[in-house]
Amino acid sequence: MARTKPLVLTALALFGVLAASTAAAADDRPADKPASVKPTFNAPHDQAADPSLLAAHDQVVGDWVDVAPGDNGIAYVACPSGEVPTGGGGQTSAFRIFFTDSYPSGGSWVVRGTNTGSSTESIRATAVCTTP
Repeated sequence: MARTKPLVLTALALFGVLAASTAAAADDRPADKPASVKPTFNAPHDQAADPSLLAAHDQVVGDWVDVAPGDNGIAYVACPSGEVPTGGGGQTSAFRIFFTDSYPSGGSWVVRGTNTGSSTESIRATAVCTTP
């Protein structure tokens, strides 16, 4: 018990020094500089952002695919006609099934998973699609 009191006092003193030095460092900034600056984006005048030029992004979800214990499974989801995947991923039905791959393939998104459990589990692919 006698050793803990000096350790606690040392820790409190160190904390006080760190807090004081942090506050002093924050006060060292020039008066014309704010404490935090939010980033901004200004489009060039000749390239004004036109919301009608932005493509829609659809999220599509594939069917569940059963994966037997100790086996690997593949699930995919196709984008709507005329669209391509810009990103994707998947879902699992339990903690004992793990994704080993997740990638685009043509107009689809593919996920592969390994079931390390002792019962059948499921995976399914999801994709974010847009017009090219």
